[in-house]
Amino acid sequence: MWSLPRHVLTYVLAVDILAVATTGAMVPVLPVTRADGVAAIILGICAIAHIELSRSIERARKLTSGVGPFVDSLTLWDFAAVIVLPPAVASGLIVFTHTIAWLRVWRGRRPLYRWVFSDATVLLATQAAALVLLIGPAPHPGVPAGLGGLAIILVAAIVRWFVNYALVVGAILISSPGMRAGQVIGEFGEQIIEAGALGLGLGAAGLLKFNPWLLAGIVIGLLALHRGVLLAQYRTSSRTDDKTGLHSADWWHQIAERTLDRARIDNVSLAVLMIDLDLFKKINDTYGHPAGDDVLRVVAHAIESEVRHDDAAGRWGGEEFIVLLPGVDGRELGAIAERIRRRIHVLVIPITTDHGPTSVTDLTVSIGGALWPSAGLSTVDDMVLAADSNLYAAKDEGRNRVKLPDGLDLRTADDHSEPHNRPAEQP
Repeated sequence: MWSLPRHVLTYVLAVDILAVATTGAMVPVLPVTRADGVAAIILGICAIAHIELSRSIERARKLTSGVGPFVDSLTLWDFAAVIVLPPAVASGLIVFTHTIAWLRVWRGRRPLYRWVFSDATVLLATQAAALVLLIGPAPHPGVPAGLGGLAIILVAAIVRWFVNYALVVGAILISSPGMRAGQVIGEFGEQIIEAGALGLGLGAAGLLKFNPWLLAGIVIGLLALHRGVLLAQYRTSSRTDDKTGLHSADWWHQIAERTLDRARIDNVSLAVLMIDLDLFKKINDTYGHPAGDDVLRVVAHAIESEVRHDDAAGRWGGEEFIVLLPGVDGRELGAIAERIRRRIHVLVIPITTDHGPTSVTDLTVSIGGALWPSAGLSTVDDMVLAADSNLYAAKDEGRNRVKLPDGLDLRTADDHSEPHNRPAEQP
């Protein structure tokens, strides 16, 4: 930890110290009863059972997660504790269960200071949620009744999520200055898992008061949901190119196969564009591979913004991209290809190098197209080979140009060169 940059170390220590201070300040707020102790033991047993039964799932889920905040599986039990226990007992239970999780799941796999920081953000979020429940009209601790009580719980859940999420995102951005906020916020969709965990936490709190034995059903259901989430993450990982966010080559090929089958049935046309960044190796050699990755991401976004929602854009490999366009004729194919070429040529991409900030400009691409139905094209592979052949013909003719199938004159393309969507965002 002490090798961290000074500003990162300051942030981490400040959050840790603040978590200890706020937790200590909440200790005398409410008295602790024997019933609170029994409830804490029951929740603790459920949390430990959950930890033990989901160890391998959690490790695998972490491997397939994005760069954004990782959704902790203990959120359910943490939030249930906030609802039914005094703040001091809830905080103690969180420290205890998270320590068990560290020892049983993460020791040797994550630096201890990171785990302590994560727990500190959870404690701060817990104190914030407890404060909402304390100042609410319903008595606390306990499960509030009626719509008013549900509204208070909802506010507490939102506050808990926001505090934890903001603190973790802040740490990621401070420790990785080269990372764009969009790369972190881009994983926001995964936070729906957190919303589900908070909802289950409310259910667990209610069951604890009604019939604690029913909490076993929560543990079983949670394990099943975790496996479903893990499978979804594996599926997303296999279908998405990690550098650009476009379809992976294998997944694009599967989409293209199904689309070609539908095109045969519906008797509609289908086109493929192969797009290659000209002289991309020079960018990597001049500015470094991280800068090259930034360029690939922005180019991928530019391509996506110039095609229709029904089209499928993928990264074919290296600096080569591929687009599937159902239902286009030769004129439309030429117009779309030209829009992509022109859009990429005017990009200004800020990058950071060892010598300071600069920009990559004057990018050019060579584009080859293929259109089905055409003689000699009967499969997706045939279309890809034809588009690739035209791509290399475009390069042989001088780069920065579009080469369409024989018989299609690019000069007659319907040149509506305004983009369909907003301009590509810069990193």
